[in-house]
Amino acid sequence: MNCLLTGATGIVGSHILFEWLKNALIEKSVNKIYTVIRETSITPKERLLQILNDNARPDFMNNLSIEDCLSKIEIISGDVDSLSKESIAKLPCDTVLHCAGNTNLQHTDITAEEVKKENYNVTQHLLQILPRSVNRFIYVSTAFSFGIQENKVSDNIDNHSVTSFRNPYEGSKYESEKLVRKFGVDKSIHTQILRPSIVCGRLLEAPFFTTPKFDVFYSWPIFLHRYAKKHTDTFRIWIDKTSGLNIVPVDFVAKTILHAYLNPKLEEVNIVNPKPILHQEYLSKVLRAFGIENFEYVSEKPLNLNLFEELYYKTIGQVFEKYVSIPDLRYEATQIKQLIKEFNLELSLGVHQNFMNLIDHSIEKKFKKSYI
Repeated sequence: MNCLLTGATGIVGSHILFEWLKNALIEKSVNKIYTVIRETSITPKERLLQILNDNARPDFMNNLSIEDCLSKIEIISGDVDSLSKESIAKLPCDTVLHCAGNTNLQHTDITAEEVKKENYNVTQHLLQILPRSVNRFIYVSTAFSFGIQENKVSDNIDNHSVTSFRNPYEGSKYESEKLVRKFGVDKSIHTQILRPSIVCGRLLEAPFFTTPKFDVFYSWPIFLHRYAKKHTDTFRIWIDKTSGLNIVPVDFVAKTILHAYLNPKLEEVNIVNPKPILHQEYLSKVLRAFGIENFEYVSEKPLNLNLFEELYYKTIGQVFEKYVSIPDLRYEATQIKQLIKEFNLELSLGVHQNFMNLIDHSIEKKFKKSYI
């Protein structure tokens, strides 16, 4: 039960690493993990030690010595696209868990090139160099790889026509999924596609609310922290009032991915929240937390913008426009509801009850990254 993991220094990847160590050292259900870490201003080992010692690590890690953890981890220095077939062939593992990727949601030509290179091209390279010893490839995609859909989507993406996306990132993940599935059929390699939705801090196990990076919906408190004092006029926010964000805790995502690793029959899983949180619900709370009471939700992008609105629509409003202003992507969620029941968790995964705790935590931490 050995595995090659990419993306271990990311939000989801690092929590997969934590869950792996728990399974390897406490539950004894897996063995060793090989992880690709590139050198930055510090060495790959120093980066790994930052992750293992970070305040965002789960409390169960306190019962594991660093020496024991390192005994279950072997570092492969470099980028994923620098790996060779010979280097992977030397590893005694039969599964690759590919979690690395670029999650930039901007809609520019430069971003389109970046996400194609770091999502599609890197996945293609990894597939091309797989040795015969690898018989399973697990791809961590996104729950938004379905693009824009009018009807609810199932876990099987082939049941749906996918033609339009909110940004190049979604398209790059969809194309990568197609690549992985075709490769699996052509080479008789078992594949699994796991699709996390929008990820927030920890909500299942302490330390609660922690995350090594604050992005996506955390952009709202970041924006307001910087600019709320400049607000004077009415703030008109273009949203679809019947829609919301689908947010899942990072520890739930990691546990579900490890569960899928241990249960290969789960070939496609949308790791989503059965209960999205409405835009008008969470935005109202965040705005009022920063002293903004003079706001209204509008059904079309407003004209004659005031200075604060101009600032919003040129920055985070531009990035999230197609996530908050059109009907949201909805999921059948039958499979994930069953997993939530097996894990003995509350159906909404604690997101509604703890949304402002997540926001308050990000403010307390001053939105600072840790090991990413």
